[in-house]
Amino acid sequence: MDLRFSTQGLLSLCLAFGLMPQHSLAETQAPAAVSETSDWNLKALFADQAAWDAAAQTVEKSLPQLTACKGTLNRSAQQLAQCLKTAYAINKQFARVAGYAQRMNDADGNDPKGQELVGRVAKVSSKLSEAASFMNPEILAIPPARLKKLQADPALAPYRFALDNVVRLRDHTLSTRDAEIAAQSSQMAAASNKIYGTFSTLNHPFPRIKLKSGEEVELTHAAYTKYRTLTDAEDRDKVFKEFFGSFKKTRETYAGLFEAAINRDHFFARLQKYDSDMAASLSTTNVPLPVYSTMLEQVKGHKELLWRYLKLKQKMLGLKELRYSDLYLPLSRAQTPQYTFDEAKKIAYATIQPLGSDYGKILDKALAERWMDIYPKKGKRSGAYMDGSAYDVHPYVLLNYNNDYESVSTFLHEFGHAGHSYLANTTQPFQYADYPIFVAEVASTFNENLLHHHLVKEAKDDKTRLFLLGQYLESWRTTVFRQALFADFEAQIHRLSSEGRTLTADVLEQTYLKLLREYYGEAEGVVKVDPIYATEWAYVGHFFNSFYMFQYTTSFIASTALAEKVQSGEANARDNYLKMLKAGGSQYPIDLLKMGGVDMSSATPYSIAFKSMKEALDEAEKLVLGMRTS
Repeated sequence: MDLRFSTQGLLSLCLAFGLMPQHSLAETQAPAAVSETSDWNLKALFADQAAWDAAAQTVEKSLPQLTACKGTLNRSAQQLAQCLKTAYAINKQFARVAGYAQRMNDADGNDPKGQELVGRVAKVSSKLSEAASFMNPEILAIPPARLKKLQADPALAPYRFALDNVVRLRDHTLSTRDAEIAAQSSQMAAASNKIYGTFSTLNHPFPRIKLKSGEEVELTHAAYTKYRTLTDAEDRDKVFKEFFGSFKKTRETYAGLFEAAINRDHFFARLQKYDSDMAASLSTTNVPLPVYSTMLEQVKGHKELLWRYLKLKQKMLGLKELRYSDLYLPLSRAQTPQYTFDEAKKIAYATIQPLGSDYGKILDKALAERWMDIYPKKGKRSGAYMDGSAYDVHPYVLLNYNNDYESVSTFLHEFGHAGHSYLANTTQPFQYADYPIFVAEVASTFNENLLHHHLVKEAKDDKTRLFLLGQYLESWRTTVFRQALFADFEAQIHRLSSEGRTLTADVLEQTYLKLLREYYGEAEGVVKVDPIYATEWAYVGHFFNSFYMFQYTTSFIASTALAEKVQSGEANARDNYLKMLKAGGSQYPIDLLKMGGVDMSSATPYSIAFKSMKEALDEAEKLVLGMRTS
């Protein structure tokens, strides 16, 4: 079996094993009155570190049970079922061990205990991958007729879909020897990601600038995010140019790391006999290649909606021209609504009402059982995520709640993931609880969509309503159009590399700048894009996880279409959606979404979703017109 985790455990495991760049640590502090109940309860995983140590040792000591299966998988259906049961049991315990280590490290990255546990987990992971590396090749060595007969045996009923998924990849499965080499090379293959993460957060030459107020700022990643919305145009322009100028100074280093990551993708794609890196990546979860091209075609075909929104933003901001450094400014300069976490909880309950009372009870459990680490603290990992890999426990959510709209939206987003994992974990056996990446962002952005409609409906004045519409339209810019731009860049760069082009910094910048200007309509007079922003590709760490970002766009489109169906009262829409969440990874992703009510291989979900964007844009334009004529 392919014993890699796909979604629920992806974040914690990838961070532990150096497969993704680490995010910076939170730079703000929790409110003074915060109690320990706002931290997550790790005792649900392990009572203490001694219990964790024992569990980690148990995982290592269990590996011989797995290796003992080598050479036995063809004996009988019962033997194959027993070996699969052993493999999944070890993986389930390992996920719990890895989850605890990552939670410890993310709660306080300065604590050496967490760092030590993450390091230990990485070593165990490598041993587990090596121990399991024989399974797929050995299963596929069973003659097809014999394997079909084995699969018909009741003993293998719990594993039929998993086995079908292995057989599907028969032509791309490595021999036992090649699989062992691939497993042994896992840490080497992760080197470019790990170096990127270290260099971009710890060794990158972050510039220091002085603002008009006299404040001196070091433009770290977190500071750039904070200061890119400064109201003063000169300060804002300085933030952008200095920040991306620092990547210009180190662009050759980033280009070398990026090319190394793409060469890694070439190596594994060729090793597994795929025609392209994209085919290798999408084949993992059986997403058809046309889904990728359909996404790009549909998004590009609706660029005029993005341009209308940006022109409206320019009008509201009173700018002679809209520059790239203006993009993150809000549509409305009205005072941003503030929400305490208690208020956010009330909003959350009201938001998720369309999904029924049983779904609301999951939020009850999440709050009562302390699934969440809520507030920023010194040393805590920045950003937000959900990890649902602790199958027998519950999902864990990291937030850095800051009393603003974005914090409320992030809370609902991550709870969408948590609700998905909870329903999958409590409905499916372990081997089918982990849903594929292609579906992963649907539940989260579905909740964001519900939040938008709820708050707009409850808004007490036009300024608040315009602010909320602006937030919704901005999510279209960043999650649909921006991520599609990234996906377009990835596809072009991988193609250029496969054609023999050396990915110099110049090649990367030229390709990226052309796409920026195309998507943001520079020739059409929409956004002025300075050449300095051609280095933004080096800022985007997700490029080191190949062909990952297109799924943000497809998930947003799918979730918007599904939310529109549920909120319109379409017959069975809610039940179909919840059925999809409960299905976990028991079907292929395209089939899961069809179960939920959308076919992402067609243009129909895009038509429904972009209609929602157009309606929001129409309403925003009417509000702006009304404000200007009143």
